[in-house]
Amino acid sequence: MESNALPLTPEIEEAARLWAIRVDDPGFSDWDGFTAWLEASPVHAAAYEAALAQAGHAAALLAAATRPAWQPGTSTRAPRRRWFPAAAAVAAAVAGIAGWSLIDRGSPAEQIATAPGERRAIELADGSRVILNGGTRVTLDRDTPRQVELAQGEALFEIKHDERNPFVVLTGETRLLDAGTVFNVVADGGALDVEVAEGAVIYQPGANQVRLDAGDALSRSRAGAVVLRKADPQDVGGWQAGELHYAGASLERIARDLSRNLGRPVRVAEGAPPQPPFNGTLVLKGEPGEVLKRAGPLLGVRFTADGKGWVMSPANGPPR
Repeated sequence: MESNALPLTPEIEEAARLWAIRVDDPGFSDWDGFTAWLEASPVHAAAYEAALAQAGHAAALLAAATRPAWQPGTSTRAPRRRWFPAAAAVAAAVAGIAGWSLIDRGSPAEQIATAPGERRAIELADGSRVILNGGTRVTLDRDTPRQVELAQGEALFEIKHDERNPFVVLTGETRLLDAGTVFNVVADGGALDVEVAEGAVIYQPGANQVRLDAGDALSRSRAGAVVLRKADPQDVGGWQAGELHYAGASLERIARDLSRNLGRPVRVAEGAPPQPPFNGTLVLKGEPGEVLKRAGPLLGVRFTADGKGWVMSPANGPPR
């Protein structure tokens, strides 16, 4: 009956599609997380079954479709850092062709999204690469292949430079113009962080543009305050190698980074007193509990499980 229809929201459907992509990866190992998500609600199981049906249709489309300009493939260039399994990148291509996160079936623009804790590498037609961290959403447009819109999350860009056709990253109303090769961008609800490893990036090209060369970084708060700082080029995009490098980072920023990389939400306890900015490195290797056990003493906090994730509280104060 109509009244008994399952209330499938767009968010649940999107989560189901992402799980279908991840489970299909031969390297998938998060069976506990997948099982917990399925058991959380009967709606999830129904959405997952629908996603599997879509996946079968996607496979047929992929076999017959022409290769999109942004579809992952083989590059002859040696990677600067360790890249992620090709299976994840192929899954991203299937998602785009199948219409998963598709903006408009009549439009060449498509979205690719990663779940928290998931990573994907996308290779563009010109040999450039975009590596997505967890909880990231980008828009790609075949009509403008030298442009990517980063709606949310973190991405490392390894760009093949072309002065006559510069590469552009859009995030909100901000434009980043490539003048080099490798840079990392974090977009978080209006806040922005850019770090350059090689070459240069132009922030907001125009009369008031800011040029960021290798080793330069720029942070913009949600209120619009812009701060320039330095970053070790070798540390840029360190999350790929399982390391988060910080120079004067707040606990709020670290919590967001941990959430993206661990796949479960981490938040600072409400009303927690301000902590000194953190300078140092957090290692992401191992299970989430192991990561947080190592990180706690370095940050001067303790992590308390709250059912879905963790709450970060001062080490010498009561849990909140």
